[in-house]
Amino acid sequence: MSTVLRPFLDTIEINHGPKIEIGRFFLQLSESARQLGISWHMGRDFDRLVQVNRKNLDTWEPLSPIYDPAISDINPDNVIYVEGQADGEPVVTLILRRYDWPTSTLREEWESGRFAYRNPSVQMSPDEKWTAAAPVAAEIGGRVVFAGGLWCHPSFRRKRLPQLTIAMMRSISLAMWKPDFTIGMVERGALTRVLLPLYGNPVIQPGMQIVSPWRTFNCNLIWETPDDLTSYVRNHLTVPDEPERGHGTDEGVRRARSPR
Repeated sequence: MSTVLRPFLDTIEINHGPKIEIGRFFLQLSESARQLGISWHMGRDFDRLVQVNRKNLDTWEPLSPIYDPAISDINPDNVIYVEGQADGEPVVTLILRRYDWPTSTLREEWESGRFAYRNPSVQMSPDEKWTAAAPVAAEIGGRVVFAGGLWCHPSFRRKRLPQLTIAMMRSISLAMWKPDFTIGMVERGALTRVLLPLYGNPVIQPGMQIVSPWRTFNCNLIWETPDDLTSYVRNHLTVPDEPERGHGTDEGVRRARSPR
């Protein structure tokens, strides 16, 4: 798996505003993970996510069609895969997928099936339905980064690792793509109360649903703007010799059915 490093070693400018040191924040997250015995590995090989998922189905739901290159437009140009390893074994995963919707919205892409399928009219099942009733789904467009494939090994779910991984998502999204929005889907129910603190309690709206032969999925939509992302980095970036701020201590993630 190749490693994507260079974009994180530079200070970047967001929307012509004050500069934020993405590189230093990235190194800060790497050091926090190292103290847990974790090394980060990043690349464009989304097949790796499928391999790790198949080996851990006892604690992780099967992946959705979004990550299947046979039927989806997922490719190395629009994906960054993140994996945390302990002693050479994967213990946490995350995949970021970039969508470009200059004249469309999340609602249109979701309900048409294009969010997952290259050719929905052929590839979707006849009784499959995607519903985007969250009001903000009609406003999310442009360059959108979808964070999904979040899984953490049970032995690491109370060791800050999920929260560090979400922080990594924010730094990668800013450094690589400067999106108009980042989004995620959190399954409704008790899992929402568990996962939202890991994401920093972002704005949330219910109403996203998938009904299909492979799974029925009722979820909440969470999203952040570039200002939200840059504020997070600034608020959690430490100065030399300053104790680490934020990212929590222990996380109570009891199930691995993460945002898809």
